[in-house]
Amino acid sequence: MSGVRTGFDSRTWTDNNSDNTSTYISLTGCSNGGQGAPVTNTELQLTRETSWYEPDENRGRHTFYCSNSASHYFGDQPSGSYHFTVTKIQGSTSGYYLKVNSVYTRY
Repeated sequence: MSGVRTGFDSRTWTDNNSDNTSTYISLTGCSNGGQGAPVTNTELQLTRETSWYEPDENRGRHTFYCSNSASHYFGDQPSGSYHFTVTKIQGSTSGYYLKVNSVYTRY
């Protein structure tokens, strides 16, 4: 991810919930990517996508701190399609840019 602002959505993945594995997101090497003010953290929301006539489900939020790497287990999720959204950068909903060298998801 590079030049990302709040509201950015990741790609969508499908969790069949067939293996009792906790959904896990890991970020490595996050920064401002040379754009704007320094960045030391970002908040991501795990979202379960629903039918077009229903609002998507917020399955949890977590603040990731920009050290060498940061990760979080969101627990074993029900089957469905998921993505994450950048909800805050540096504790704010606007005004910052985010670059992450590596994003890893396990589900």
